[in-house]
Amino acid sequence: MAVATGVAVANVYYMQPVLALMAADLHVSSRAIGTVSTMMQIGYALGIVAFVPLGDIVQRRSLIVGMFALTTLFLIGVALAPSYGVLAAAILLVGIATTAPQLLMPFAADLATAADRGRVVGIIQTGLVIGTIGARGIGGLLGAHFGWRAVFAFAAAVAAIATIVLSRALPLRVPTVTLRYADIMRSLPGFVVRFPVLRISMGLGFISFGSVAGLWTVLAFHARVIGYGADVVGELGLVAVLGAIVAGASGALGDRRGTLFTGTIGWLVTLVSFVVLFAGGNSIGWVAGAAALLAVGTQQTQIANQARIFALDGTARSRINTVYMFTSYAGAAAGALLAAWSYAAGGWNLFCVAMFVGVAAMGPFLLWYRGVLTPDRVRFAPGARSS
Repeated sequence: MAVATGVAVANVYYMQPVLALMAADLHVSSRAIGTVSTMMQIGYALGIVAFVPLGDIVQRRSLIVGMFALTTLFLIGVALAPSYGVLAAAILLVGIATTAPQLLMPFAADLATAADRGRVVGIIQTGLVIGTIGARGIGGLLGAHFGWRAVFAFAAAVAAIATIVLSRALPLRVPTVTLRYADIMRSLPGFVVRFPVLRISMGLGFISFGSVAGLWTVLAFHARVIGYGADVVGELGLVAVLGAIVAGASGALGDRRGTLFTGTIGWLVTLVSFVVLFAGGNSIGWVAGAAALLAVGTQQTQIANQARIFALDGTARSRINTVYMFTSYAGAAAGALLAAWSYAAGGWNLFCVAMFVGVAAMGPFLLWYRGVLTPDRVRFAPGARSS
C-alpha cells in the first residue's frame, strides 16, 4: 500500500521541476504555467470529494484499480497536449483521477489496531513522501535531458504497470456501511460540524499543503534566476528524503507523545524553513537545506493530522479523510496561486514573506487543539486517543 501510494501521488508532482520548460515550450508566462500547477491541485481536491467517499461503501480494490487506469489515460493526454488549453484540461483530469493515495490511507488505517494506527499511517505516509520526492527528482532529470513531455510519458507507463499489479495484489475487504452515494455525500458536512478536532486538522492541513505547493510552484523559476536548470531542481527534491525518514518516526512518536506534540514541532520546523529560504535564497545549498526542513515539518504535520482524524469514527474513515484532504488540496491550490502571484509581483523575497505569514497562521489552530484536550491528554495521551 505504501508503494502504491507513492506511485499514485507522484503524478501530482512530476510537473513541478519542469514548469519553466513547459512555459518556454508553450510560449506562456510563469504566471500562466503556475495556473496550470494550480489546476492539478484543484483537480485533486475535486477527485477526492467525488471518489474517496466511495471507499466506505464499495469494494476498495476495484475502485483503486479503476482510478489508476483512468490516470494512465489522462497522463497520455498531457504528454500529447498540443496547446496550453488542452494541457490545462488534461492536467485537471489527471488531478481528478489521482485519488488512490486518499483511498489507500484509510484502507490501511482500517487494517491497523488502535495502538499501532499512528505507526501504520506513518508507513503509508513514508511511501507518499518518497513518491513526492521521486516525482520531483525524476521529473527534473527526465525533463532536462528529454523534454517535459517525456516526463508524462514515463508517468503514464508507471501508472499502467501499477494498474495491473494492484488488480492482483490488493486485498479484498467487504464494506461495513450500506449507504447510497447521495447519502454519503450529504453526510460529509455533518462530520465537520460534529468533530472540532476535524475542523482544527482541516485548518492545519490547508496551510501546510499550501506552503509546500507554494515553494515548488516558483522554485524552478528561482533556480533559473540564480543559474540552475531543471535537473538541479529535481535534485533539490531528493534532499527532501529526510521527510520520508521522519515520517515513519513521527507516527510512532505520535502514538507515544500525542499529536499536539508532533504537530507543534512540525509547525516550528516549517516556519524556520521559510526564514532560511528568505535569508539564503541566492545559495543553492541553503535552498536545498530549507527544502529538507520544509519536508520534515510538513510531513510531521500531516501524520499528526491523519492519526487524530482516523480515530474519530471507524465506520467513516474514507469520508472523514475526504473532508480533510479536500481542504488540504484546496490549500495547496491556494498556496500555488499565492506563490505564483507574489513571485511575479515581488520576486523571491515577497514570496518568502507571504509564505511565512501564511504558515504563522497555524499557531492559533494548535492553540485551539490544546484547548480541546484536558491537561493530562495533552501530555500523555497517544495521538489516536487524544482526539
